[in-house]
Amino acid sequence: MCAQRVDNKYCLPIIKTTRAEVEEVLKKNINKFRYAEVWLDYIEDIDPGFAASLVGQYPNRLVMVFRRRNLGAMKLNADTRFKIINTLSRKQVLVDMDITVQADDIGRLQTARIPVKSILSYHNFSQTPSDTVLRSIVARMKGWNAHVIKIATHCTTQRDALRLLSLLIDLRESGHKSIVLGMGKHGTITRVFGSIWGNEMAFAPIEAANRSAAGQITVDKLDSIMQALG
Repeated sequence: MCAQRVDNKYCLPIIKTTRAEVEEVLKKNINKFRYAEVWLDYIEDIDPGFAASLVGQYPNRLVMVFRRRNLGAMKLNADTRFKIINTLSRKQVLVDMDITVQADDIGRLQTARIPVKSILSYHNFSQTPSDTVLRSIVARMKGWNAHVIKIATHCTTQRDALRLLSLLIDLRESGHKSIVLGMGKHGTITRVFGSIWGNEMAFAPIEAANRSAAGQITVDKLDSIMQALG
């Protein structure tokens, strides 16, 4: 049975190696979160049926991710990823696909005209590209009809964080659903103001050790900040 929906936009990252562990984390914690992000490539006994079963239990609550931390090499081969994504087509779930490491997956889906509610994402773990480059990446995502546009880059300076927040405001004002986040110590502030200024979700682990990216704030700390800011 699906847990009761909550009003916040917190998203719980789940990186576990077995189906049983994923199910346990969801059952125990979903009431605190609007979404949960399931990193499928880490699950050793993953199959298309399991992914579809989770969506059936938690409709409109899950984000399915195929990449690995820091864009490491994926274990699931392209055919298996395609089968899983195909299973999730027309279902009440978001599928996150990185345009760098999953460009072939995205192209294959478009060629086959498989309808998937997608978060098209761009990750850069070393820097925040120039505004010109960022906007060209966004334009590419719009051309692929992303349901949600996600930009996550490493902020080496405070100005990088400000540029990301400016991009978020522009996307919001143009009517595009988006998630724009900075990684690293200078990017942490984007996770606070991004939550206030229009990000579709805020990735917030239960404990710092369970972060899926540098700069994520734990759910209790983020909730305290949001309450303090009103």
